[in-house]
Amino acid sequence: MKRIKYIVLSLIIGLSTSACSNYLELERDNHRSEKEIWAHPSTAEGVLLSAYQALPSVYTSYGNDILDCATDNAVTRKIESSLRRMSAGGWNPSSNPIGDWSGSYEVIRNINDFLQKGLAVDYFISDSLRNANYKQRLYGEAHFLRAYYHFNLLKRHGGVATNGRVLGVPIMLGQTSDNTTLPRNTYEEVVVQILKDTEVAMENLPLEYTGSDVDFGESNIGRASQMAAQALRSVVTLYAASPAFADQQDQLSAEEKWGRALYESQKLIDIMNGLPAWDDDIFFDDRVGEPIMRRYANNNDIERKNYPPSLNGQGSTNPSQELVDAFPMANGYPIDHPDSGYDATKPYEGRDERFYATIIHNGASFKGTTIATHVGGEDHVQVNDFATRTGYYLKKFINPNVSITPGSVSNGRHYIALFRKVEAYLNYAEAANELSGPNTVPPFGRMTAKEAIQVVRQRAKITSDAYLNSIAGREAFRDFIHNERRIELAFENHRFYDIRRWNYSLDAINLPVNGIEINIDQNTLTTSYQKIHVEDRNYQSYMIYGPIPYREVLKGDAIIQNKGW
Repeated sequence: MKRIKYIVLSLIIGLSTSACSNYLELERDNHRSEKEIWAHPSTAEGVLLSAYQALPSVYTSYGNDILDCATDNAVTRKIESSLRRMSAGGWNPSSNPIGDWSGSYEVIRNINDFLQKGLAVDYFISDSLRNANYKQRLYGEAHFLRAYYHFNLLKRHGGVATNGRVLGVPIMLGQTSDNTTLPRNTYEEVVVQILKDTEVAMENLPLEYTGSDVDFGESNIGRASQMAAQALRSVVTLYAASPAFADQQDQLSAEEKWGRALYESQKLIDIMNGLPAWDDDIFFDDRVGEPIMRRYANNNDIERKNYPPSLNGQGSTNPSQELVDAFPMANGYPIDHPDSGYDATKPYEGRDERFYATIIHNGASFKGTTIATHVGGEDHVQVNDFATRTGYYLKKFINPNVSITPGSVSNGRHYIALFRKVEAYLNYAEAANELSGPNTVPPFGRMTAKEAIQVVRQRAKITSDAYLNSIAGREAFRDFIHNERRIELAFENHRFYDIRRWNYSLDAINLPVNGIEINIDQNTLTTSYQKIHVEDRNYQSYMIYGPIPYREVLKGDAIIQNKGW
């Protein structure tokens, strides 16, 4: 038998004062032979744990930037950014900052190897019941992780291929020899396989990890659970129903796909028991209860990258004026509505609670200082090389308790959510509206699209439903849902994929990104605001889908490239 070497990983459970802060962190071990790996419980489980290690641990997992920086939501300040080059048109099958073909398949191979060999290992020889329960959980985890990585590939590389079919990626359920190239399955076939794997996961995993049990308690938060598997089903079926992936040769109609997405989102809502209340720490402290599945860290990396320069940060992620304008007022009306109460001379007053949790603007109080992005201010580009290009800084995910001031550096809590609970309501609303419009409860559902969005907005402390109730018709409400999704999930790496799966026009994907220039008259102390152009997008029409890596296409006829690439 061919001897292979793994980088074996062992599990370390990190504990702090709260049990909910437990996280999975993996440590490198020595290289061992295949026989040695499966002879020991710790190294056998390490093969599976390597799949956890490969999960994103930061939101800046796309070329060291947040993917929103390649959309109309933001720009990156970094000149050398691969996302900046990509959004300017420098995107091709050999240079793809959003690709993850080799990495995901390497993980899937390890998972398949574990399913074939790792479950024959006895993890607790002296306790047969615990051994059986433990292996059952690992079996469920492996199926969830295999489903997750297939979807990771699907959203990055699935699309209309040169043969006209909507193709996904090769489904890998077992080990393949080095010279074997699997063909691309259809998009729908990959979706069906993901649903099969998540069904197995849900049958073998706990709903969530609570209590003090060593194998099923809070010390295991971060592992796959029933709720995480159901969240993945909700997302995958939503993507599959989206216009960009419509395929006339699929057995399911568009209506049936939207119905499937709605059904899976309703199931997720049923087991979640509602949304946690709004908390100012909701985007960086997992104890608030918002993430369904997350990775946790205690560090100051995102603060170093994104604090304004006046606080010793690098100001890397710069929100756009377009995103700022997308946030409504606290009364729920968009800023261009006559009933909104918006005052263009005081643009940051009276806005949606989520605006203040997402954006740092001129005049904002942050960490005991007033942020000055106006011309001449300490956080303006004319004063500091690390200053924002748009007039705004990122606040979402930023822990204000962290200090990066020399001499008093400190760390703080952070999480990256693979799924957040609010996504269940956004997914449901989108599917319900496509099926039945905004005001009718669809089949398999228990609320209208409007009621689902109402839950999201009420959590964000929107004080009135007047504007929500004024939106008439499926098309108008579709635009409204898209905007709610944009602001609620900003900087969580959704926007790039959303505007593509919705099959937005090329002009919409290539809208210029603007910022704001603020001047303060030193004589009258009046403030003026002037929109400024910051950056263009230069995507081509075929870039609605990502490319298959060039090296894979060269292997033969099995791997068909997406159109245009």
